[in-house]
Amino acid sequence: MSTQVEQVKEEFTHIQPKGSWELPRKMYHLSIGFITIFAYELGYGSQEVVPILSAYLLIVLTAELVRFNSSWFNRIYCKVLGPLMRQSEINMRINGVVYYLAGCIIVLNFYPRDIGAMSIVYLSWADPTASVCGRLWGKYTPKYGGKSLAGSLGAFFAGALVTLLFNGSWSHSSLSYHSDSSPVPLSLLSIYGGLVASISEGISDLAFGLDDNLTIPVISATLMWIPLVYFGLGV
Repeated sequence: MSTQVEQVKEEFTHIQPKGSWELPRKMYHLSIGFITIFAYELGYGSQEVVPILSAYLLIVLTAELVRFNSSWFNRIYCKVLGPLMRQSEINMRINGVVYYLAGCIIVLNFYPRDIGAMSIVYLSWADPTASVCGRLWGKYTPKYGGKSLAGSLGAFFAGALVTLLFNGSWSHSSLSYHSDSSPVPLSLLSIYGGLVASISEGISDLAFGLDDNLTIPVISATLMWIPLVYFGLGV
């Protein structure tokens, strides 16, 4: 078994192990955030975006099933998409894109448009920011459950910025929060958004063993929906 693992590592040296910088993967993460913002600002609704994401998910899932049952297809798949993968995804684990798409579809289907889009950007920006900050400064701060305070602070500031932009500069598209009528000031909401991003990223590994690409948007969307919509504090 160990010999097979070593052979895989030698064949796909461009696929980085978990814990490395994974820069192509992080850039892909960040780009999804910009695409989400672009679509959000253009006024695209869930009814237009979800069918496209669902079709993409079906294609990716089909490719995953085929590659796990065909070594030659898996070899081509890994050579082409290797920079966006982890070594654990070569033979044993479903590609994170599947969970990413599933998380996006869930939040866009079951939450207001602005909260769904904001939770996707939390995933796209706060998660890689936490990873970078954790690698750079995590050794100087307390650690918990494989996470570090430095990483959590990085996620906090990224989440606060996203919340500020979504409900400030882009508030003309907001459905769940109106700064002129809400009892919650934008500054306080931004701090709360930072906490939501930090908490959802921090506990992602504890969420029933599910992939964080799925849990982060769902947890963060839920935590934003409860005060803004359920308790009506957004309007």
